[in-house]
Amino acid sequence: MNSFIKKNWFVSLLVVVFAVISVYYIYDSNKGKLKGKTANGEGVVYSINGEDVTATGLYDSMYKNNGTAALAEAITRAVADQAVETTDLMKDNAASQSTSILNNYLSTYGSDYRTTLDAQLQGLGYAGTDELEAYLINYFKQSELTAQYAEQHYDDLKIRNVSYILIKFEDGNSGEGTPTEDEQARMDAVDEALASGKTFEEAAAEFSEDASTASNGGVLGTLDANTTTLDSAFQQASLSLKEGEISDWVYSENFGYFLIQCNASTPEGLEAFYRAQNGLTEDIEISKAGIYDSLLSSYDTTLVNQAIWDTAEELGISFTDPDTEAAVKQYLGLED
Repeated sequence: MNSFIKKNWFVSLLVVVFAVISVYYIYDSNKGKLKGKTANGEGVVYSINGEDVTATGLYDSMYKNNGTAALAEAITRAVADQAVETTDLMKDNAASQSTSILNNYLSTYGSDYRTTLDAQLQGLGYAGTDELEAYLINYFKQSELTAQYAEQHYDDLKIRNVSYILIKFEDGNSGEGTPTEDEQARMDAVDEALASGKTFEEAAAEFSEDASTASNGGVLGTLDANTTTLDSAFQQASLSLKEGEISDWVYSENFGYFLIQCNASTPEGLEAFYRAQNGLTEDIEISKAGIYDSLLSSYDTTLVNQAIWDTAEELGISFTDPDTEAAVKQYLGLED
């Protein structure tokens, strides 16, 4: 089950987001039926209970209810569309993910699934279910743009892919940096296994006391200097390693003792590790978003907004109202 969720993490995430997102949207099934009707010199978008809603009124209402979020979403979408070309791989992935999402919605909402999905996609600025693949392609573009940004700032971000072996404290013992006899014996067993020729992956599978990674050879994923969700001692040690290096035992007051291996400390090394881990030869096309997936989805979710904003500035974005620019930057978490 875990491997399925990991493989299809975006489908699962999208279903959750769509299910809980609070949306504001304009139902446009009557679009065009009021052609020619005007009010106060403006075209009428729709009328309800005798009240006409013009384009200006519609804009004011949308901005009042969802202004900054809607504007930030529009900017993000436009930047990704302009900065990243649509690839055949994106199209193929969008088609397969779209099928999975539709099936999930059908099983969750039954015969009303399309109406529900229409509403939620319209709340994100799309026409409805017919543009689900367009939404997915734009999401892939945002991920690709962010991965490109990460690669361009690789050294500044101190990006590392790491694996680890954990020896936990004995019950009730924090050690204060000094292992007990039993803890030391377990660490010695790891050291002896590595000295005898076992790979780090083999030693992790056999000795690591963290079941969440031991079965995967101890692989944690890709982290960087902005990561805030990991043990500080572990993170500091990880970021100091070069490719292929194994740390000394690292004391963590929260967990125990870590032995850390750096699988990649360069963009080239990270791609090579990703290919090896997934059995992908050099002739198989892969996206940068795939290579940087664990960093973007788990360990540095701030990168996407920074990448979008920096790219928007490169494309020449400008605001006539500085307060609007400040509001968008604040919404994106990019205050000066």
